[in-house]
Amino acid sequence: MTFDHKKIDKILESIFPLPEEFGLVSYFSDSSEPINKELLMEALFEVDPEAYIYFGATKLVILSPSIQNVVIKIPFNGSYFEDEDGSINWSPFYWAPGSDRTDYCLAEYEKYNRLKAYRLDCFVAKTFLYKTINNVRVFIQEKIIPCDDCCSETIPSERSRQIVSKWVEEGTIAVDSEWIALCLDKYGKSKVERFLWYCNNIDLDILADAHMSNIGYRLNGTPAILDYANFLD
Repeated sequence: MTFDHKKIDKILESIFPLPEEFGLVSYFSDSSEPINKELLMEALFEVDPEAYIYFGATKLVILSPSIQNVVIKIPFNGSYFEDEDGSINWSPFYWAPGSDRTDYCLAEYEKYNRLKAYRLDCFVAKTFLYKTINNVRVFIQEKIIPCDDCCSETIPSERSRQIVSKWVEEGTIAVDSEWIALCLDKYGKSKVERFLWYCNNIDLDILADAHMSNIGYRLNGTPAILDYANFLD
C-alpha cells in the first residue's frame, strides 16, 4: 500500500497539537462538544480544501482525494459526559481490546497483525502505525467504502447465497449475508470458514460491531471490514 507522505504530513501539521483530553461528548448528552469541530476543519481545509473529517465514537478519521487510497485515523483517548448538574466531565477509555486500553486504533492495528499471522488479513482493512506526534499515535488505513455509502456492483453466486442461508439458519454468522456471500466468491469457502472460526473462537471483537457502516468494499470491489475494534466503554 503506497501513499503520499508529504501530503499526509501537511494534513497532520494543520490539526496538531491536539488536546490531551481528546474525545467527544457521550452520545447520551445533548451538550455542545468541548472539541471545536469547526476550527479543526477550518485548519484542515486551509491545506486541503477537499478533505473531510469523520468523528466516530472512538476516533477521528480524515479522508481526502489527495491521499487517494488511504484514510488517516487518530484515536480519541476518552469521552466527555454531562453530569446531572449540567457540568461536562472527562472520562478516559478503559476497554479498548489491545495493549493500550485507551486506544481503539492501536487495538485495530494489533488485530490486523494477528490476522496477518493467520493469513486472514484479506478480510479487514490494512492498518499501519504511521507515526507518533505529541504522544498521539497516528494510523494509516486502506480505504474501504462502507456498505452504507455504496452499492456493490457484484452479485453473489447462487451457490454462495445457499451456503450463507444455511449458516444464518444455524446461527453461525452475525453479519450481513450478502457481504459474506461475496466473501465466499472472492476468498473461497475454506478461508471464510477459517475466518468465521477465528472470529467465534479467538477474537470475538472483530464481528461484534459489524454493522453496515463498518463493513464494505475496497476500491477494487473486494469485501473487507473497516472498523473491527468493537467499541466498549
